[in-house]
Amino acid sequence: MGQEEIDRFLEYLRENKDRLLMVGGMPLPELIEYAASLGFHFTAEELKARQALVHLVEGT
Repeated sequence: MGQEEIDRFLEYLRENKDRLLMVGGMPLPELIEYAASLGFHFTAEELKARQALVHLVEGT
């Protein structure tokens, strides 16, 4: 479920460019808290796993 929430949160950010810019430099705990305040619930571990997968697929 967390990955689906991350997808929804990313889509929300893409639709709101000002918010996307705002979260760009947030520390991870603050980002998780901000997302939760908007109704998106996922853990830092789920977000880190998602990031690791992106790096693996993209070779970065």
